[in-house]
Amino acid sequence: MSSVSRIISTLRCNITFPVRAYSTSVATTESVPAATTGHYKVTQTRSTIGVPKSTIKVLKSLGLGRRIGRPVFQPHEPSAAGKILKVKELVKVENVPGPIPAEGYKRTRANNGYKVIGKML
Repeated sequence: MSSVSRIISTLRCNITFPVRAYSTSVATTESVPAATTGHYKVTQTRSTIGVPKSTIKVLKSLGLGRRIGRPVFQPHEPSAAGKILKVKELVKVENVPGPIPAEGYKRTRANNGYKVIGKML
């Protein structure tokens, strides 16, 4: 055995590698980042005329397609993000942290134009 091979063999014995510790614990809800607790405010800005049927179906699944300018709130989830990416040319998206604001629950129906004060008879 040559002197070089003896040095290499002694070095191999002295080299130690760091031990990696793997954890099998399940993540709790406390470790969920705060960014996932918000909502996307999705507003349709363009018409669906001339758009493929698959894109119209995605708009319907988001809750859009009835009126342009009507906002819809979607939770921060990968499925909602994928749908939004599919129709990104037709919608405007804003990030809303926290729960859905009160404007998300307002009625979208227009006023009748008159008000009933009382009965005539």
